[in-house]
Amino acid sequence: MIRFFLAVVVVAAALLLPNHQGAAQGRAPGAQPGREEMVPRIRARFQARLAEELELDREERESLGNVLTEFGEARKELPPRRRALGAEIREFMLGDQPEDRAMELIEELRALRQQEADLLIEEENRLLEELGPSRVLRLQSLRGQFRNQVQRLGPPGRRDGPGRRGGRAFPPAR
Repeated sequence: MIRFFLAVVVVAAALLLPNHQGAAQGRAPGAQPGREEMVPRIRARFQARLAEELELDREERESLGNVLTEFGEARKELPPRRRALGAEIREFMLGDQPEDRAMELIEELRALRQQEADLLIEEENRLLEELGPSRVLRLQSLRGQFRNQVQRLGPPGRRDGPGRRGGRAFPPAR
């Protein structure tokens, strides 16, 4: 009798555990994790995959991490500038403004594009020093996959979880 009771409790707990796990993490029972939960998971898998596929030893992982962090911080400064410039361009398009202002906006846009390109080339050169050409190409491919996975999650603050717009959170297994 006690064995039967314990078996019922174990089965009930096994069936209810996944739902309680979602509720404990602040989501509705059975709901998919949100972007805020998924991005760190994807990033951790990306980093593990990066170390494995590029066959990085501890020193190389540390060095690569330093390069990526350094250039990642520099890249973070560019999107706010791009958004601000985009707002100025939209404002220009709405009003009757002089051609001189249009040329100023074009020059600012060119300067921003050049800064983005220079930053990319500088990072690539540092990566080539650390990894060599073949591994840099592999790194770039893996980064593209990582970006695509994060983009499929939708914009930050989205609450409906991955896959709601027809995309997948992860590519199909191969």
